[in-house]
Amino acid sequence: MNWTDANAWAASLDIDGVAGSDGWRLANTIDVGNDGVTYTSEYNGVDYGYNITTHSELSNMFYNVLGNAAYYDTGGAATGCTAPDYCLTNTGQFSNLQSDTYWSAMEYAPNTNGAWDFYMNTGRQTYSGKTFVNYAWAVQSGDVGVVPVPAAVWLFGSGLIGLI
Repeated sequence: MNWTDANAWAASLDIDGVAGSDGWRLANTIDVGNDGVTYTSEYNGVDYGYNITTHSELSNMFYNVLGNAAYYDTGGAATGCTAPDYCLTNTGQFSNLQSDTYWSAMEYAPNTNGAWDFYMNTGRQTYSGKTFVNYAWAVQSGDVGVVPVPAAVWLFGSGLIGLI
């Protein structure tokens, strides 16, 4: 979906009957004004390019949480990621994570017709025109606990009692 629709979709999410299930949004990117849009700095920039592990919730997820590698190392050499998923080799516990581009919630400051996005196939953070069609990943701020299934809790409890 386009950027406007992706933001509206995330903001509209609410799980009926689950307290605290609202407050969804697209992942944030902090535009620090150091895009690094040159041949050499694209591979080790601050908020634009490959190998960015701060300033973006999506890059943090890709690199730090899931442990994926970028298509290019910080010196600009290809790392050997291959099709079909290229560098998205670990999706962790996430299902249906696409090896494609995901929107960020933030506009691209130098050109507000664009917004930040992240390439899950190569580990590249860049920006696209807001009318482009990308994927959306809804997130919430803070730690979200697991909601236990009541039947599973009773089953676990009865198993403990049986062991005692």
